[in-house]
Amino acid sequence: MTTLDPHLPAIRRALAARFDVREPIGRGGMGFVYLAQELRLDRPVAVKLLPPELAANTGCRERFLREARTAAQLAHPHIVPVHSVHEFGDFVFFTMAYVAGETLAHRVATRGPLGPDEAARLLSEMAQALAYAHACGVVHRDVKPDNILIDAATGRALLSDFGIAYAAGQG
Repeated sequence: MTTLDPHLPAIRRALAARFDVREPIGRGGMGFVYLAQELRLDRPVAVKLLPPELAANTGCRERFLREARTAAQLAHPHIVPVHSVHEFGDFVFFTMAYVAGETLAHRVATRGPLGPDEAARLLSEMAQALAYAHACGVVHRDVKPDNILIDAATGRALLSDFGIAYAAGQG
């Protein structure tokens, strides 16, 4: 991602003891996503940050934390796992598994339509992920090519961004 991010220097300083924040890799409606190295476990992670100006809003902050809690309860091979949630000063963020690859949107934009076999496989993987989430009482509500990641090493599709998901029982 080449867009200049005004939060990058400050988040690097704030998280330096636990994460080596490397670069922005995505941006969504509720925040920025960065590639980082988790220092203690020596693994790459994706860090999703709620910008400080939104974190100051109690409603935005709670929606963001609810996304982390909702996604963290889901353990499925086709859903990006959430590792942890943190609040450091003005920063609220959660960490997820880093998926080295691309979004389905990027793949289609750069290489054109998927072939029938690959499309059927990706649809099957997403259907499995959504069926699992639904069985757990979670409705994603924002399934789109930008929220489907394709792992470069395996070709496996993973569903991400549960930002507007509905979980049964939430108020």
